Amino acid sequence: MQTTMKQICIFITMLALLTTGATEAAAQNPFADEPIQKVPSTSQPTTKTKTTSKTKQPTGNSGLIFKYENLHYKILSKNSVEVTGEVRSVCKGRVEIPSIVKHNNVTYKVVGIGQSAFNSQSKLTEIVIPKSIQYIKKQAFAFTDLTDVVIPGDNVSVMKRAFMSCNKLKVVTLNGKNPKCSASAFELCWNMIELRIRGVDPKNNGKKLSNTSAVIKVIK
Repeated sequence: MQTTMKQICIFITMLALLTTGATEAAAQNPFADEPIQKVPSTSQPTTKTKTTSKTKQPTGNSGLIFKYENLHYKILSKNSVEVTGEVRSVCKGRVEIPSIVKHNNVTYKVVGIGQSAFNSQSKLTEIVIPKSIQYIKKQAFAFTDLTDVVIPGDNVSVMKRAFMSCNKLKVVTLNGKNPKCSASAFELCWNMIELRIRGVDPKNNGKKLSNTSAVIKVIK
């Protein structure tokens, strides 16, 4: 009986020591409940994966602004530019944007109208936009005296507030295929009557443009 009690005491003592050791080990490792990450073997050579990038490299003239006839343009790539308002020129009456321009014997395609390009040109009453235009940025024609505007480009994007507060604006026509037009592109154009747009859901026909007095007319 004494031998049995002695064995029990020894067993309890050993169990207590093991429990204490396990607790201390857990306390020393705050990530004990996280899976152990395998360390790559140094004997196995690591292979580097080659990545190829197709990002367009800017040209040496990228960002350069130049004047062609009565307007200013910013070079975007080796063959494209946008109309810019960074160097201002007063525009009066009718202004025609060309589809191509030249600078230093290089021909560029005019693909966009930059942010605030014609902003506050209050004497601007008519704008001729070529089919090459792919986008019209924010406030490009804000606070001008335009009355009727035709945007002929396919897949053209008219961004928000592009024609904001054009008090004399009556009708805007997006005549190309699949145009994209922000709902706020004509914000605060209270005298605007109609937005004529091609290639959108006919359910939009007759809907009122927010923050204007105009309605949408879907062109077939």
